[in-house]
Amino acid sequence: MERGLTKMARNSKLMDLINDAEDNYGKPSNWPEKVTEKINTKANRINDYEHTPANEVLRHLICHGYTNTQITLDKQKSSGYIQSLRKQMKNNGELHFQATPDELIQLAYNVSHINRPNNQGIARVMHRDKDWVRCMREKLREADNEARR
Repeated sequence: MERGLTKMARNSKLMDLINDAEDNYGKPSNWPEKVTEKINTKANRINDYEHTPANEVLRHLICHGYTNTQITLDKQKSSGYIQSLRKQMKNNGELHFQATPDELIQLAYNVSHINRPNNQGIARVMHRDKDWVRCMREKLREADNEARR
């Protein structure tokens, strides 16, 4: 069904998406996240990366060093979206790498069992970001130095 506004709109494809969403889901608050993302993308209006529950999960995964690819596979978000969120976190000073005790144990094991370990090689084995590996290795070294004192 063609609506009069669609004919008049500058971006008729965007209007079609909005009309379809309204027809299928009703008011915007009922629209699924994927539909809203698709409309925002078409409108050239990228999500503001607010602190929504879904984005908090993504932020947590980024802070624990997961790569964009790993997060994309797990959370069904586009790699570009994850990359933009990571960049925004870095620019806003919100990117503080963290690790659980189990992650530190796994990192220490990989460092001791890989022949001539470098950050990139360990990151590849652990499916983590190389910057996360670098920061966590520094934490391990600091903890080791404290234990020796």
